[in-house]
Amino acid sequence: MTRADLLPFRAIFFDAADAMLILDDDRLVVEANPAACSLFGLTADGMRAQSLDTLMSGDEEAVTSAWHELLALGEAKREHHVAHAAGTRTVECSYRARVHAHRHLCIARDITERRLLEERLAHSEKIESVGRLAGGIAHDFNNLLTAILGYTELLLGSRAAGDPDRADLEEIQRAGQRAATLTQQLLAFGRRQTLRPKDVDLNEVVAGLQVMLGRLIREDITLTFALTQTPAIVHVDAAQIEQALVNLVLNARDALPTGGEIRLEVARVPRRGELQGGSVARRATDYVRLRVIDTGVGMSPEARAHLFEPFFTTKEVGQGSGLGLASVYGIVRQSEGTIEVDSAPGKGTMFTLHFPAVRPIREMQASGPPAVRSCGHETILLVEDEESVRSVIATVLRRHGYQVLEAVTPGVASDIFDRREPDIDMLLTDVVMPGMNGPELAERLMRARPELAVLYISGYADVSFDLGGRRSHVGFLHKPFHASTLVGRVRELLASSAGALESLPS
Repeated sequence: MTRADLLPFRAIFFDAADAMLILDDDRLVVEANPAACSLFGLTADGMRAQSLDTLMSGDEEAVTSAWHELLALGEAKREHHVAHAAGTRTVECSYRARVHAHRHLCIARDITERRLLEERLAHSEKIESVGRLAGGIAHDFNNLLTAILGYTELLLGSRAAGDPDRADLEEIQRAGQRAATLTQQLLAFGRRQTLRPKDVDLNEVVAGLQVMLGRLIREDITLTFALTQTPAIVHVDAAQIEQALVNLVLNARDALPTGGEIRLEVARVPRRGELQGGSVARRATDYVRLRVIDTGVGMSPEARAHLFEPFFTTKEVGQGSGLGLASVYGIVRQSEGTIEVDSAPGKGTMFTLHFPAVRPIREMQASGPPAVRSCGHETILLVEDEESVRSVIATVLRRHGYQVLEAVTPGVASDIFDRREPDIDMLLTDVVMPGMNGPELAERLMRARPELAVLYISGYADVSFDLGGRRSHVGFLHKPFHASTLVGRVRELLASSAGALESLPS
């Protein structure tokens, strides 16, 4: 190659976006382009005579292997790690032997961001797989918990206040309720939990977590609570808010390596200007403020800027998924709330959550649960393939005066309906069953009886069937549920069905 031939090569070499190195037979740098100087953080003069082994820090074995392959085959490709001011970078090096006399070319492309994206994609796919597994496990748990909670409530109903067995039954009930909450958190991890908001008092939510949160922290950490003297009512999914609080407290615990204090505060505050985030209901004049404060190590401005991004974590590899605060952010925003963080290195951290307050306090205090007749006489066709669930539902309904026709499959239910159609007032069916699903069965029966009351039940969180649209006599109940909730829902839908029947043309 003549000197004239080298001129175009030199132009390409020095203008290239990728780092390029010319190496001699001893793996020493003869020439480096500007991109290489930038990658390795050295001047052109500083790059010359540098050893390739030194530049590729910690990868001497890989460099040696690549070099032997290069000399034997004329080319080689390897990934190496490069020390950089902004942290270790991953580079993909393509080697070409003897591009000129005893000179060899190394083209180093920075693929750090690409590898990070690939890792995040792999992590996301892993979480998706875990989410699908969680959904199936939660469904099975929900069926078991429906039976456990149902029979426990039946036994409690037959025990007087002074019965020596009542305390044990109440402990079983509380354990079942905690297990039900855990299944919801499992579904939330897999992002397979739809929010089911209702009016709840954040005082009660926070106070109910006191024992569990105390077990999550270490003995050198003090956990304190400051609740309001009056109800702090918000319209949220209580289980999801509990999950958000657990994540925030765990985050605070990890920020206290040598101990300290975590404080949870609930307060009712007036609206003052526009809260950050902008999604809080704009018509609200009062808010409920929830704070989680720690006296820990605090965060840098750089960390705060990326705090709620998925997969961002300041913890060591393997010690944090980077999903905890991202899920907190999602839950709060989905609940029409806002979240802000105030932190500085060495000065602790304060997370502040705002939710729109709902209803005047006096109205919440005056109003109780809606009055629902606790007994009936109607006939209910119950379709459930899980025997324990079917048995407890049938027992509950019969104790409240209802006639129950049990069916193991939709096919058996169809046969029963064909024989006893005039007698049947409600279809109570599981959603997911083999052969025919609940909505398909209901659609078939409602073609014959449009006013038929229908109550769907399911342990799956992501039910995707059309469950009746806006029809008032069609409803859904998520497993597990309390016996009293089941009876109230049945009574409500039967009343709506009676209204729908009266409105039909004669």
